[in-house]
Amino acid sequence: MRHLKTGRKLNRTSSHRKALLRNLAASLFLHESIKTTNPKALELRKVADHLITLAKGKTLHDTRLAFAYLRHKEAVKKLFTDISARYADTNGGYTRVVKIGRRKGDAAPMAIIELTLKKEPEKEEKKEARGKKESKEKKEPREKKATKEKKEAEGKKEAKGPKEKKEAKGKKETKEAKGPKEKKEAKEAKGKKKELKATQEKKD
Repeated sequence: MRHLKTGRKLNRTSSHRKALLRNLAASLFLHESIKTTNPKALELRKVADHLITLAKGKTLHDTRLAFAYLRHKEAVKKLFTDISARYADTNGGYTRVVKIGRRKGDAAPMAIIELTLKKEPEKEEKKEARGKKESKEKKEPREKKATKEKKEAEGKKEAKGPKEKKEAKGKKETKEAKGPKEKKEAKEAKGKKKELKATQEKKD
């Protein structure tokens, strides 16, 4: 009989179970919210709460004990610098387990385990910073478009000048071309008149 034998075996050996809870705890501290089965979440809650209370001591001995269990530098660093500061004024109740129904396939009961205090203000600041950057990026193309339009307008004006000059030159050339033609026609008319006069004089 299992009298006074607490804890779940989770159908694993002791070494496998310890490695499982170690990895789940590191993921919880890094991501602050993970999805797993309900029995695993309930077992993880005990480990996570104990590690957070250990991190509130902030001594070298506490960090070594936490690292001896987690074996993850980034998780230990975040646990002792960020998470422990959030829960400095609270005693217990560091995590929350929320049931989300059963998993498709094997119908295992699923749950979300998360930290009760999350870093929401920083996320909002990041979103605001991203929004400002996007607005600046949107404004810059508008300014670039305005400058491009100005340059194009100036280019068109400059292009119109030479065209007008060319047209004026063409008109002058046409006038000059017309001049010799008119002279030729006048000469031909004079020659015809002389011929007519000569024919009339011969008849007389």
